[in-house]
Amino acid sequence: MKKIFLLIAVALMSVSAAFAQNLSEEADFSSVCSSGQVLHYKVVDYGEVYVWGYFQYPEMLGGFIQVPRTVRHNDQNYVVTGIADSAFANCIRVQGVTLPNTMFYLGDKAFFNCTDLRVIEMPKTLVSIGERCFEGCTSLIDVVMPNAVVDMGDYAFRNCTGVRHFVISHSLTYIPEGCFEGCSSVTDYIIPASIDTIYCHAFDGYKQLRNVSFMGDVPPTPSCSPTLPFSRTIPIAVPRRSFDTYKASYIWGQYKIQAM
Repeated sequence: MKKIFLLIAVALMSVSAAFAQNLSEEADFSSVCSSGQVLHYKVVDYGEVYVWGYFQYPEMLGGFIQVPRTVRHNDQNYVVTGIADSAFANCIRVQGVTLPNTMFYLGDKAFFNCTDLRVIEMPKTLVSIGERCFEGCTSLIDVVMPNAVVDMGDYAFRNCTGVRHFVISHSLTYIPEGCFEGCSSVTDYIIPASIDTIYCHAFDGYKQLRNVSFMGDVPPTPSCSPTLPFSRTIPIAVPRRSFDTYKASYIWGQYKIQAM
């Protein structure tokens, strides 16, 4: 199943790259969604569209947005499968977004600096989250990442200063560079068993962090070793059966380890 998701992610990223070279390119058509806003769309494949951008006038879009599963244009139905790079970047009046279960891809900086964005409902079909996708979304409170997500770009949630809890996909095998950097309100992280690598500065800038729990039997590898991902004062909880393994680790053995 993970291979299928990964193949989809690769295909979608290649399509995205082809359609994100020129952010000034005009959308193919626009349509009013059920929540009342006008959204722009770009055809990326036969019968498929991405939500295109508010690059010049981001302040025109606001409120709570219900992105549709399908849109109709010139007597043809299109399935909405992604959010283009920077599509909602700097839309500082957007407060909430619900994405449909037809969507696989969120582009680079898709919601960058949406400072009033409080709620993002991601679909269970989501496979890929782009670089800096939610960077600077300071009003987000809790983020639930679907378990279908197998690919996530660097700094995806950097400076989401209001988020208290992240639910990380159980299909991810790594925590990207700077992913949660500056997320100063987070109180705890639960690291899924699937994570085998933690990249540099992934958790820098925490202030309220009280504990970290690892669900895997094999300790993940910090790519910036010997730099520690967390302060040694933060307790680390690990599976009871793997207590000795973590204790013997050069990195994690420096922490106060607790068996779950």
